[in-house]
Amino acid sequence: MKISELGGETALISLIREKYGAAGVGDLALSIGDDGALVKCGESLMIITTDLLVEGTHFRMDINDAYLLGWKSAAVNISDVAAMGGLPTFSFVSIGLPDISVAVVESIYQGMYDASNAFGSVIAGGDTVGSECGIVINVTQLGTVEPDRAARRSGAKPGDVVIVTNTLGDSRAGLEMLLKFGLDEARRVSAFLVERHLKPEPRVWEARSAVETGRVHSMMDLSDGLASDIGKLCEASGVGVRIFADKLPVSEDLHIAAARLDADTTALAAGGGEDYELLITCAAEDAQAIIKVISSTGSSAAVIGEIVDGGDVVLVSSDGNEQPMPVGWKHF
Repeated sequence: MKISELGGETALISLIREKYGAAGVGDLALSIGDDGALVKCGESLMIITTDLLVEGTHFRMDINDAYLLGWKSAAVNISDVAAMGGLPTFSFVSIGLPDISVAVVESIYQGMYDASNAFGSVIAGGDTVGSECGIVINVTQLGTVEPDRAARRSGAKPGDVVIVTNTLGDSRAGLEMLLKFGLDEARRVSAFLVERHLKPEPRVWEARSAVETGRVHSMMDLSDGLASDIGKLCEASGVGVRIFADKLPVSEDLHIAAARLDADTTALAAGGGEDYELLITCAAEDAQAIIKVISSTGSSAAVIGEIVDGGDVVLVSSDGNEQPMPVGWKHF
């Protein structure tokens, strides 16, 4: 059986967790299946997460920039720490490289350094190897969070509302324009969307503000897109969800890009990946308090749906019709 026949990435992770996971062993407080693992460390919890970027799968150097590749490599891992309500501390970078210019390597590391520095982290070690299949970057990111502030995917409850930060679909639209027009022309159409794809901003301060209210039931970051990630949160929590299409926050630039790409705005917003915004659930009466503290960081937030009993994940159109969520990013 191939991975795609098993059910893709989510099914593979479930198999690995069930057969080889180590939940409840020693100081391990949370194992495989969330944005990161949690390990007891004195009076705090250490967050440990890792992410892999492979040339040709996650990025192409003809429509990228070495510095921005480095930034993104660090940022996507810091985003996982943010998704658990924590603060990033140290990272370990393993990188596979063809025999390329040292200046390119320095640009990659400068991007990682600047992203780490911007959010309070430090590059503490790693490994370098030769690679015959392009650039491969793996970052292991550490962070810390108080036990009563640690956010998980598994806390959503029927009756909760679903909140997202800022706007959705921008990164996917930026990628589609890069693929269609190339870097220079895509930037002329919308530098904002290209930046959203190539230089994501982990929502560390937004997440900290939210968990410090004590009212967050569950949280994760949107790496594979709303359509894919809301399903993961619902599976972890044993619930379903209704997402309202007319509530999805979208930027003016997304409308412009959708017209240039002949694409559907809702499909981009719901199915697009790599936005790295926060997906939060909380009691309905607590939503405005969480939205208010997030707005104090300079970001926006909006209610886009509701958690329900059962396991259905549906998109509700403006006329009330329910349909399956658009297909999000699939690794297999």
